[in-house]
Amino acid sequence: ESREHGDDWYGTMALLGLDSLFAQTLFWTYVSLWVSCHLLIFQSRQPNSPAFNATSVVLLTEALKLLIALTLVLWNEGGFASLVRAVQGNRMLLVKYALPALLYCVYNNLVYVNLEVFDPGTYNVLLQLRIVLTGLLYQLLFSKQLNRHQWRAIILISVGCVVKESAKLSHGTDVMQADLRSWALLLAQMLCSVFAGVYNEMLLKGTGSGAVPVSTN
Repeated sequence: ESREHGDDWYGTMALLGLDSLFAQTLFWTYVSLWVSCHLLIFQSRQPNSPAFNATSVVLLTEALKLLIALTLVLWNEGGFASLVRAVQGNRMLLVKYALPALLYCVYNNLVYVNLEVFDPGTYNVLLQLRIVLTGLLYQLLFSKQLNRHQWRAIILISVGCVVKESAKLSHGTDVMQADLRSWALLLAQMLCSVFAGVYNEMLLKGTGSGAVPVSTN
């Protein structure tokens, strides 16, 4: 029986593209960092925590990401001259990617703002409504109808998230004390993520005959 469970586990990992120990390690490291990040941000925004400028933190974080990305590119693509040639030959593509970059910048700043109002559990649950918005926007921009199974999956995920946090909603905790401005900022954060993700997929897939069939959903 344990062997069957082991086979099921490896089958699930392979289905997700996590068919190696390295890929699985990266996946679980990412999940751990993503969860702990929201918990730490929430704790850092409490009244008894040291004051800091959220925009500066976002700027430093993005600068670190840029440094890591440049290091990897220079390491794998053959040096700084090769990078400069690639940028000069794809200036229009660089301009196009400025839009999702700006949206993600706004999104990252709103993380700090919204976690000042919503606790991490409620925040993450409400943020799952991005899935529904992504489905709607995907249909509009790609002129492609989602099938019944995809819509069922979207509905099940949304309902599951709401049910998980229904006790907080019914007991009128902090989530119900958020004012209209807080809800508007949370919606703005979701829209930034949705538009940036779908637009990024449009850029990856392209519109010409040489389009690469890449999916980021």
